[in-house]
Amino acid sequence: MPKTQTSTPKLTDTQLVMLSAAAQRADHALHPFPQSLTVKGAALDKVVETLRKRNLIEDRRITEGAPEWRRDEDNRAYGLFITTAGLLALGIEETDEDQTSVAAAAMPRKRKTATARPKPQAASPIASKQRSAPTKSKQDLVIQMLRRQSGVTIDDIVAKTGWQPHSVRGFFSGLVRKKLNLPLVSDVGKDGVRRYHIAAVASPKA
Repeated sequence: MPKTQTSTPKLTDTQLVMLSAAAQRADHALHPFPQSLTVKGAALDKVVETLRKRNLIEDRRITEGAPEWRRDEDNRAYGLFITTAGLLALGIEETDEDQTSVAAAAMPRKRKTATARPKPQAASPIASKQRSAPTKSKQDLVIQMLRRQSGVTIDDIVAKTGWQPHSVRGFFSGLVRKKLNLPLVSDVGKDGVRRYHIAAVASPKA
């Protein structure tokens, strides 16, 4: 008997950006929202509520200090997280490792009794530089790879990010071309391998 295919929910550009960013994080949290997100205030609340009604995201208890979405009547903090259905909507299958990471991030920690803290040791300049350097998201990493003049293959991106090939293609069409409006081109080399890169935009003449 032929296999029945499940329909993938249609996502708007804003929903795609929010879910894609969350899928790339180890804890699958929606916060902080991507800087490229243009909707704010009531419009953003409406997008979130739509995603919740479709069970693509959900709110969970979070540890104090983590980016929060709301607080309940007991002043407990809650954050927004992409669900398994949300991952599947992007063509990504959740692994057991993903579930463990999300559970650990969302689980409130028990308060520890105050203890005397040891005096901090002077950090080396190298260690300080490493801590101050911002961590790049997988989205930023892929964009950086695509800016190479030599180009990059889908297999290269899969090896670096752990995404599925169809997720990479969806990233190309939904985010790189449609949302970020970047001139993504591809060509096949003499070795028969197709490579992708973001074409350089010529600066306007004075």
